Amino acid sequence: MSSASLTLATRLLAFGFSGATNIILARSLGPEGRGIYAVAVMTSAIISLLAQLGVGPANVYHLSKKLIDLDELIGHSTSLALLLGTSCFLIVLGSVVATGSSKVLGVGSTFVVVATAAVPFMLLTAFMQSLLQGGQRFVHFNVVILIQYAAPTFTLITMLLIFRDRTLGAVTSWTVSSAVTALCATYSVVPLTRLRLRLHRATLRSLLRFGLISYLGNVTSFVNYRFDVLIVNLFSGARQVGLYSVGTALAEVVWFITNAAAVVLAPRVASADASEADRLTEAVARVVGLLTVSAAILLAIFAPLIVVLFFGSAFAESAWAVWLLLPGIVTFSISRILSMYLLGRNRLKVDLAAASVGLVVTLALDFALIPHFGFRGAAVASSIAYTSAMLVNLTWVVRHSTITPVSLLVARPRDARLLWVRLRQAFAR
Repeated sequence: MSSASLTLATRLLAFGFSGATNIILARSLGPEGRGIYAVAVMTSAIISLLAQLGVGPANVYHLSKKLIDLDELIGHSTSLALLLGTSCFLIVLGSVVATGSSKVLGVGSTFVVVATAAVPFMLLTAFMQSLLQGGQRFVHFNVVILIQYAAPTFTLITMLLIFRDRTLGAVTSWTVSSAVTALCATYSVVPLTRLRLRLHRATLRSLLRFGLISYLGNVTSFVNYRFDVLIVNLFSGARQVGLYSVGTALAEVVWFITNAAAVVLAPRVASADASEADRLTEAVARVVGLLTVSAAILLAIFAPLIVVLFFGSAFAESAWAVWLLLPGIVTFSISRILSMYLLGRNRLKVDLAAASVGLVVTLALDFALIPHFGFRGAAVASSIAYTSAMLVNLTWVVRHSTITPVSLLVARPRDARLLWVRLRQAFAR
């Protein structure tokens, strides 16, 4: 749990930088510009996820199990990031040039092209982070996480001072910060071995064979909780996207807690026996659940004040997104822990099934609700979809392990004491 405490401390610092970035974006761009930024960045994030091919989770699993040498994994991760990322960027750029289109997904094509230039760097960062996670090198992992959140803040301020078009400056800052993070992530891994570009058929087969199911699950999950931004833009315009983005960013603060525990859980489950893995997962889920619910209640109470105070009165409606998303945010926090448990047990098909159920629910509700209720409909759809996915994972885990719903979800007195100790350790660090 000490690694989780360290990771939580990092996430708290990252939260500060993330909050600063979102406040600067909102204050500088307004709802319309914030919406354009969200669509452009979301496009690059979707392309990056599609290009990952499950290499990240495969790295975690194979390194935790010591099935493939570290230098082999580093070489393939670097080669694939550069090859896949550059190809994706060239395809987007070529498509825009060939068609002469001034808009992509309802926003200026320049914004999308600049944002997708970040894809090679995003892939490199993701792959290097997975190697640090698989090797349980959590100090280095957390340094990279901190840079990943700090770099956008400083590059955003710089680009807003340089660019006359503030929205373009903000999108450019996203790409520049992605490059900075990728360089730092690579530097944190390379000293462990020699950096050599590699593409060996046997290694690729092992990585992609394992990663395929995880890849499909990750893509499905991402579409489940991010694709609604594009649907809101389609039916309601960039202003509604801007309002939704601020509400989403604020509600998802709760996920900083879950991610801290989940990062540590997967490699430890992979290296533990079944009984130990079950007990570890129960303990982590109870503590995370207790902290998540507490944070969600506080956020629900103070959301209107926080939105107006930090983001401005133009975003006052964003509080609705926070309120409507929080129930699903809480249930998805538990789902995230269960997903890492399933990854550690190499049961990724279950997580894929859960994500698929969530995808069907969210798409059906998005198209039913967003045309009538805008971003509020998207928030309701997301909450229901997150809960549906969690129930699928929970059902399988309960039936195929010694874990019970009560032992997983109901906090015990010692959990509160443990939480207090870990929070003190996190802040002390």
